[in-house]
Amino acid sequence: MTPDALVRRAKEHVRRNRRRSIRASPNFDEIWCVFDTDEHPNLPRAIDDARQSGIEVAVSNPCFELWLVLHVEDQTAHVHRRDVQRRANELELSDGKKITNAAGSRLIKTFETAKQRARALDERHKGNDSPPRSNPSTGVWRLVDRIRHAP
Repeated sequence: MTPDALVRRAKEHVRRNRRRSIRASPNFDEIWCVFDTDEHPNLPRAIDDARQSGIEVAVSNPCFELWLVLHVEDQTAHVHRRDVQRRANELELSDGKKITNAAGSRLIKTFETAKQRARALDERHKGNDSPPRSNPSTGVWRLVDRIRHAP
């Protein structure tokens, strides 16, 4: 699903729930859209649309698997999606588009390390004046952090 299609679906979920929440509390605290940059020409518009609608976004550039790799090692140089996916497979963190069963506890234990690496990438981009969410970068840590600290 493209980022703009995902945001449209999330917005519709918010609209349906607002109608219901007049009578009862909503079924959610927050809505997040998680997507890769890939080759989506409308990505900036989808991000703006989500934010204007109160929907949080977690974008990975070039792909979600970067988030997995950051649990084990740094990735500071520009990298192609296929190379990150291959590395996640080599590290036994993913198998195709699935996180492996064996990776679960490993990812939990190394969350803070991955978060620190992802934040350092953001700072690196700021420091060299590259645009936000440049390759490599991932905002998945924000979503996971929110889940971990949910009441």
